[in-house]
Amino acid sequence: ADDFYGKYSKVEEITDANFQQKVLDSDEMWFIEFYAPWCGHCQKLKPSYEKAAKTLKGVVKVGAVNAEVHKQFASKYGV
Repeated sequence: ADDFYGKYSKVEEITDANFQQKVLDSDEMWFIEFYAPWCGHCQKLKPSYEKAAKTLKGVVKVGAVNAEVHKQFASKYGV
C-alpha cells in the first residue's frame, strides 16, 4: 500500500475510496491491515505481512489501509 509497501508488493492498497468496491462488494475473502507508517509494531509486521500476501495469493486477498491518511475511515472501524 502506497510507499509503505511499495509498488511491487503483493499487499494491495485499500483506501476509503476503494474499500466498498474492492472489499465489501467482492466475493473474495480479504485480510485487511490498518497501519501507521511510523508505528514500530507495523514496521515489524511488514515483512511477515508481505510474506503472507505472497503465500496466500489466489486464496485470500491481502490489503492495507494507511490509518494516518484515512483517519476517519480507520475510526469508522474502531482503529
